[in-house]
Amino acid sequence: MPEGGGNDISVKQERIRAFLDREDLDALVLGRQDNFAWITGGGDNRVVTTTEMGAALAVLTANQKWLVSHTMDGRRLLEEQVCGQGFEPVDLRWHDATLADAVLKLTRDLRIGADFPLPGARQYGAEIVDLHYPLTDVELERCRWIGRESNRILAQVARELRPGMTEQEIAARLLCDYALSGMTIDVLIVGTDERISRYRHPLPTEKRLERYALLHPAARRWGLHANVTRLVHFGEPPRLVRAAFDAASRVSAEVMAMLAPGVRFAEILARQKSVYEARGYRDEWHCHFQGGITGYTLADPARCLNPEARAVVRQAYDYFVTVTGAKFEELSLLTENGVEIASMDSGWPTRAVETTFDTSQQPDMMVL
Repeated sequence: MPEGGGNDISVKQERIRAFLDREDLDALVLGRQDNFAWITGGGDNRVVTTTEMGAALAVLTANQKWLVSHTMDGRRLLEEQVCGQGFEPVDLRWHDATLADAVLKLTRDLRIGADFPLPGARQYGAEIVDLHYPLTDVELERCRWIGRESNRILAQVARELRPGMTEQEIAARLLCDYALSGMTIDVLIVGTDERISRYRHPLPTEKRLERYALLHPAARRWGLHANVTRLVHFGEPPRLVRAAFDAASRVSAEVMAMLAPGVRFAEILARQKSVYEARGYRDEWHCHFQGGITGYTLADPARCLNPEARAVVRQAYDYFVTVTGAKFEELSLLTENGVEIASMDSGWPTRAVETTFDTSQQPDMMVL
């Protein structure tokens, strides 16, 4: 299992220093879970998991780092999440002040930026996400590990499926196996049979599996994500289901073939539209996000609508390609050696998919 290292942290500190200089700031406050995980090399400031904000704030200047939290969380975070990283603890009693109040007192008379609304601070969003890239060696290895583990768990759960299982039971098995592997799931979609065609996001219900299952866990570890969708069919799938899957797979393969440093996300979207139309699914791209970057952020599909946004080397991608009745989604990485599907590994069937540019191996539908 890949572990972190001092070099990973020092690289990020240098990026923060450069950002402070470029934005003419004295300090940056990071409280969102994704940004906290990034700056701490995989640290987790979550307590409540249903909010993007964590239970501690990282305050960073060019030469100092503070961890601002309440006393019920401070020691654990310092010892288990940011150990050895040079953070100075600022602990508050819950009834004395809010975390924001403590930060404002700590940074009085400083020019500050933050990744959440903070009085007197400049707020940043995508600008900080951009600092996450290029991914470091440690982060690339962690993405690969999460991808391989996701493939292993999905293959195991898929082979244990039986007609008659409820979607909720299938979801519970995924939750259990991911938890045993040290991962959490930010999004869990499980749909069966007609619900796959009826809904783009079929959240698990009491419906029982007949022949066709869609499994989609968005897994997280070290703050990094692997959002993977796999399809399982008992017996040979109907022609319309196979055609839909083939089209979604082809669109995804074209994306992978296009990904390169400097390529505009808008160009990739244009190519996706063209492939949808060529395969007889002209309007399907309207029905779901078409994908974009992932990593510490769960997914950011909006970049394909920004004509200036470009892919960079050492970036992670989540392209969730849907055609009514099927979906194709894998974790992919753009490295110096090209594109790799980090979530593709042994244990799940694959097939060759031809594109305009080449032929690539991609995960297939599992037929039981």
